[in-house]
Amino acid sequence: MKTEYEVVYRTHNTYEQNVREAFFSFLIQPCPDASQVVKSVAFSNSLEAEVFSHANSFGFEVMNLHTMKPFTEFEFQMKAVVEKSQPVYPLGSTLPVAEEQQLLGDHLFYLQNHLYLGFAHYTRLQESLRSKLLMRAPDQGVYDYLQALNTFIYELLEFDPEPTHVCTSANEVLKLGRGVCQDYTHLFIAIARLNKIPCRYVSGYLNQGLNLTGSAVMHAWAEAFLPGFGWQGFDPTNNLLADEHYIKAAHGSDYADCSPLKGTLKTNGSQKTSYSVKVTPCPLPETTPQPHSISSQMM
Repeated sequence: MKTEYEVVYRTHNTYEQNVREAFFSFLIQPCPDASQVVKSVAFSNSLEAEVFSHANSFGFEVMNLHTMKPFTEFEFQMKAVVEKSQPVYPLGSTLPVAEEQQLLGDHLFYLQNHLYLGFAHYTRLQESLRSKLLMRAPDQGVYDYLQALNTFIYELLEFDPEPTHVCTSANEVLKLGRGVCQDYTHLFIAIARLNKIPCRYVSGYLNQGLNLTGSAVMHAWAEAFLPGFGWQGFDPTNNLLADEHYIKAAHGSDYADCSPLKGTLKTNGSQKTSYSVKVTPCPLPETTPQPHSISSQMM
């Protein structure tokens, strides 16, 4: 079963004083992968400035806009059509536990996946907090453990947008016991990496027809590497595996690699930014099989 989605991203910025020069970068475009096809994408902006793109260090398209035309208000819109299909899931543990352990401890494996095994501001956990964490048992398969970790974080935290912000770390969210999808994801990544499992941060969109937590804005979830299988998406905010209702835009080591909007401005005074996301599912029509005519020769 395939589903087609229209994804609309809008941002609206207002400035107290004239912006004399501006450079914006948007990492918001759905990316092509094994379970999704980007059928069309279009951009528009209120300044009618030219939009140009470049690939970031992870290979994802970043849309850029530069203007020297003074303004106090700026709007940007992306509209994309994406076709999603059901992703392939692993069936139980894909390798014997002993083989998984050997691979996760291999030096070459670490070098190949070091970007998703290290610890920085968002994912570094204090030693004193580790007693609160769910760690993998020696005889537990990686896939089984990650599903348990998904549930553990879902039950541990309360979804609340008030106490956290874009710079909140896994340490802080663990102490607070609440946060948003970004915080759930950073905590999942931090604990997975403590268990030597490569794990990366994913930004994207959710099917809004299911009323899942985090679907009103750009969503975040994690992708972990399963030995013998590959990368699998986990959404601890909703305690789900990433399926055909998840539309990926980009991945990176943490939020810093996936921030949807970055900019440099020449201006004074304050500014206000608001944005909205609309994801509309449009099921593709089923193809009706054509009847086959069979001719027989009379003998």
